[in-house]
Amino acid sequence: MRNHLQGSRSLRFSVFGLIFFAFLISLISTTFRFSEVFSQSFPTGNYTYYFPLIRTGEATPVGPVGGTFTSFAIDPGQNDNIYAGHYGSGVYKSFDQGTTWYRRSVGLGNLVIQSLATHPTSSNIVFAGTYKGGIYRSTNAGESWQSSNGGVLDNHIIYDIEIDPANPQRIFVVSRISGSLMGYLASSINGGLNWTVLYTGDTYYDQKLDYFYDVDIDPNNSNIVYLTAHEHGFYKSVNGGLTFSPINTGVTDPSARSFAIDNAYAGLVYGGVWHGEGIFRTWNGGASWVMSSAGLPEDVEVYRVYLDPFGRQQKRVFSCTYGNGLYSSDDFAASWVPRGLAGQRLYDFVIADGNPQRWYAATENNGIFRSSSYGSNWNSIMADMRLTAITGLTVMPGEADMLAGAVYGQGVFKISDSGDTWEPMNAGLTSLDVVSLALADEQLFAIGRGWMDVWNGQTWQAVTLPEAPPEDVEAGINWVRGRVLLPDEAIWNEVNSIIQPSGIGLQAGQLLLGTAGSGFWALRGDQWEQVGLETWAVQEMVQTPEGDVKVFACDKVGDCGVFNYDSSGLSKMQTSTEGASASFIGLSGLPEGIGNFFSSDLTVASSQGDKCTWAVGGGTKLWTTKDCGVNWHAHSFEWTVQALAFDPMDAHVLIVGTRESGAFRLQVP
Repeated sequence: MRNHLQGSRSLRFSVFGLIFFAFLISLISTTFRFSEVFSQSFPTGNYTYYFPLIRTGEATPVGPVGGTFTSFAIDPGQNDNIYAGHYGSGVYKSFDQGTTWYRRSVGLGNLVIQSLATHPTSSNIVFAGTYKGGIYRSTNAGESWQSSNGGVLDNHIIYDIEIDPANPQRIFVVSRISGSLMGYLASSINGGLNWTVLYTGDTYYDQKLDYFYDVDIDPNNSNIVYLTAHEHGFYKSVNGGLTFSPINTGVTDPSARSFAIDNAYAGLVYGGVWHGEGIFRTWNGGASWVMSSAGLPEDVEVYRVYLDPFGRQQKRVFSCTYGNGLYSSDDFAASWVPRGLAGQRLYDFVIADGNPQRWYAATENNGIFRSSSYGSNWNSIMADMRLTAITGLTVMPGEADMLAGAVYGQGVFKISDSGDTWEPMNAGLTSLDVVSLALADEQLFAIGRGWMDVWNGQTWQAVTLPEAPPEDVEAGINWVRGRVLLPDEAIWNEVNSIIQPSGIGLQAGQLLLGTAGSGFWALRGDQWEQVGLETWAVQEMVQTPEGDVKVFACDKVGDCGVFNYDSSGLSKMQTSTEGASASFIGLSGLPEGIGNFFSSDLTVASSQGDKCTWAVGGGTKLWTTKDCGVNWHAHSFEWTVQALAFDPMDAHVLIVGTRESGAFRLQVP
């Protein structure tokens, strides 16, 4: 009997050992093959996630997929391989037509991607143009990147990269430096190792600076180079880019954005413009143009014009619009028809070589789409990539088991199931571009760029706001820019004269409004009145248990102060050039190394179920405490933390919202 028992035990251990050994082998195999499956690096220091095979650590991505993608590039050797540039987390690559994606950003010193280009004959060579970080080159198909600025383009915004198909060592880029409107056209004759500036945007007849969006080489004559100037129209060079001349006869809208050159007809060129007139066409290389926008929406903004490279004598031409989706023409732009993606803001479009029915579109906020049916149907191909900007998290008034979350470009969501379920609640919302959420006395407010709505339990209702003086508008733009990664052009496009809300409060039933650059306001009756801090930027508003409202604000030169608003009005409590103390936000202490609360950088949350469980986040850092700030636990994040909220149903589950990579669920240790 004893021997039998020993034999049975030995057999059980042997079977278990074989199973465990097989599991280890599969795990090791998976670990060494993780670059062959979809992978996305997620943010705590001890956490990496390779979908769908390996998950370690505590953080879990949650929320809707999406994000802003600006550019595509196709592998010349394999049309299933496609690169996509994300505006915030770098370059992604797919080997299966976008079904799965792999992050390919090793070596990129700047993860805000503006443009991409692949070598016309080598699959190994890829270029990435960044926003404010110049150009990078990969010589191993995106596995790693090296700066390739030659000491010339280091801090430039690279709007377009054009590689000469007849001589791939010859490359053009168009760029500008952030803070300046002067453009640069630079060229390289050694594959991007060195650059020479050929042309700058400071030579115009009206003496205004301007910059360039697109540069194109005529495929039939590489000495002919076309250039779009942001507010000065179309330009052409016949000597390889050494000099340029305007070619704007017949062009009534000089807001040039993009070219498409038809190699089947010498001189046939299409040009897209931004300020409403759509597409212009020339048959004579720009000597004269005619507007060719029949069928395009009124006041259309064309970001990119694209010509089907695989058509024959009569090539289909496409218009990527900002807010009206995709349009195409089959009759040399004489008429246009919609091709889907209605309402989307398109940044790029490409057709796969050898597969004319397969189209890809890159959008602002909503990620990447693919059609395999000539545009008849479109599908999101974001896999599990949550690359959105989470701009607000707070408790959901009237629904004790839910949170509310704002996703820029996708609106406001009810969040339940510890972050697994996000239900849109956008009925009546002024815009899906929500920059912040605010809660005041069980009223939920959504704040956008120059607008504010209030939730009435069923729908959103617009709140009328006062106008801002022209000198205050820039402060509002900067406040939005700090919360959402967007190109300057997207923000400039939405500039208006309405004040920019930055916070909400209530005092004795009176609605209070903090603004970015226009001070502090109170709603009296149906009229807003400014009650102090004129021209100041209100960074934070906190309701006290006594019913007063504390205000942290800074003036235009950076001097800050803490103020209190009660029935007698606004009064200064303290002056600070660094920030407010922890007590300002209701905490007894902050993590070591943070002496003050920099309200423009830090966000705070406290658990409703455990009053001593707090979280503080800012930049790429997150701290949590479960003992009212006596001890803090640090979490290192790759992304910018800008919104926090504890799950109302689990006191120790924290939802973390980031600016570049969506939301995460974290179990507070």
